[in-house]
Amino acid sequence: MELLKKIFSSADSDKEVQAILAHAESLLEKNFYDWAAVEFNKALELNPKFASETVTRLFQEMQGGGNPDGMISLGVNVLQMDPKNVELANILGNTYRKKHDWKQAKNMYHYCLKHDPDFKYAFYNLAASVAKLEVADGTAVSAIDEFEKMSDFVLPDIKEGLDKLIEMQQNFVNDPEEVSEDGGAGKQEDTGEIPVDGSKEDDKTEVKADDEKDGDESSDETNKINPSQTFKYIVSNLEAESKEEKEACFTLGIYCLQQRIGDIAQRLFKRLLMREKGNVDLRCFLVLAISLDGDTNKAIKTFQGILGSNPNHRYTNVNMGILLKRKGMIQQSRVCFFTTFKLLERSKGNYDISAILEKAEKLYEEGHEKKAIEIYEPLVPEITSEELLNKIAQYNVEKKLWDNAFEIFRRILHINRQNKEAREGIKSIHAAYLMVSGNYLKKKDPKNALLAIDKALNIAASKNLIQKAISLNRILKNENRTIELEKMLEAFKKKEIKGKVQEKISLAEEAETKGNFKEAISYYEQAIRIEPQNSTLKKLVDLCVRIKRPDLAEKVTNWFNKYQHSIEEKKKVQAREAFRQSEKNEEEFQKDGEPDSAEEVASTSSDEAESVESENEEESQQDET
Repeated sequence: MELLKKIFSSADSDKEVQAILAHAESLLEKNFYDWAAVEFNKALELNPKFASETVTRLFQEMQGGGNPDGMISLGVNVLQMDPKNVELANILGNTYRKKHDWKQAKNMYHYCLKHDPDFKYAFYNLAASVAKLEVADGTAVSAIDEFEKMSDFVLPDIKEGLDKLIEMQQNFVNDPEEVSEDGGAGKQEDTGEIPVDGSKEDDKTEVKADDEKDGDESSDETNKINPSQTFKYIVSNLEAESKEEKEACFTLGIYCLQQRIGDIAQRLFKRLLMREKGNVDLRCFLVLAISLDGDTNKAIKTFQGILGSNPNHRYTNVNMGILLKRKGMIQQSRVCFFTTFKLLERSKGNYDISAILEKAEKLYEEGHEKKAIEIYEPLVPEITSEELLNKIAQYNVEKKLWDNAFEIFRRILHINRQNKEAREGIKSIHAAYLMVSGNYLKKKDPKNALLAIDKALNIAASKNLIQKAISLNRILKNENRTIELEKMLEAFKKKEIKGKVQEKISLAEEAETKGNFKEAISYYEQAIRIEPQNSTLKKLVDLCVRIKRPDLAEKVTNWFNKYQHSIEEKKKVQAREAFRQSEKNEEEFQKDGEPDSAEEVASTSSDEAESVESENEEESQQDET
């Protein structure tokens, strides 16, 4: 960030604004983004032109770095001074997406379109944000360019199956009249839809890119197929529910979709669905067949239902995008296309992941584990087999790829929270992060040690671990993170105390039900000593009333008031001492730079391999305060 130093050397610059900007830059480097924003605003008020130019140039300098929070802090200030700068708003939207803050990203793109309704990149970036994809600007446009050119449905390749259908034609004589009645080969039904380009004539003559590649010879062969007679032949002559019959029905169904013969396609896919009701491919193709009758709205609504339970189904996503595009719903179609692009990236361009998974399984069995994992890992969000996911996670554990392993174990627990292998795996990763942090601390590398500790905190927090993270953040002068962790520690302590108090109250109530009033009073007293709460006192006084001891209720109340007052006084003393200590620490930081606290933090690292069971289980096992 040497850019400001060069700017400050200019003789024409304003000294006061320079000083404010220098302070703002310092705050920015320390991750005080909100405070830095205040300083930038001061500079913009004093000298809007100079400050705006400086902040804009600094923002441009930061774009190549890895500090999205700093970019956003600067960019928002520039945007306030130049609210019609849609290019900047678009960059901010892209930056929010890098943080996976999809909501703010969408807000920025809406802001762009409000000020410039024709801003092309904002349209594409907005659709990509809805699909939760990071591709932006020109890359986003090119990512779905091929999808937007599509006019016909995207369907499986049936070249091999077509040869068998062509052979079947020898078993019957084509009846021209019947072909005409059934909408035979080569005839296209009028869907009643207006094509995207407004030309109905062009819509009828559209041909898929794959079909064009096959050439005229292939077209001539496929035109020999009589769908109606072929369907009758399959039903009458092939063994019901056999593999041959299933493949023939599927191939003919796809062929009918390609030729826009909706009625026969519907009958074929309904026939197949009777045997495989859960087959999403067949449901998708049946909806496409129904859409050929002209009710595109109904087809889109049905597709939405399919995606509700199968959001990663590629054929449904892409074909829904095509139907939306036909209806003129361009922006919604782009969302579908971006989603399809993301899914195809995972599966290396394949619409059917089952074949990909089979290939990976074969590689794994043959000992090519690395190649198999390279295929498996992008598909983890779609894999539902706990056994397979555990296998992938364990491979990552063996290779010490803790981050990957943790995400996969989390995926398993999302499917089944009781999966023992995943729970044990996460515990082992937690212990590994703590070991890594300890090793870095021994090397006096607090920065990398802190990264490992933060990852451990993401799995399971404990008082000691939070305190260690606070110490390291103080060493590294990460003030914002320090404050955040201090609040976390305070909340953790409160929750811990609340659990212990509730435990004593439960014991007191249980003792009362057994008629052991003395023991019940003792448990209430213990609860009050942990934390003097008025609600606990009320329970104790009510007990005294129930056992007809008003004198004891008065004594208990007096004792409670005195005890509560003494606790409050102690807290005041501790607060004053903490303030004095923080001032002392700040002075030491300024004098000595980086203290030797890393060694102190390292001294406790070996004791941090704690249980990763739920916090409630941890609390129940802790000793009384």
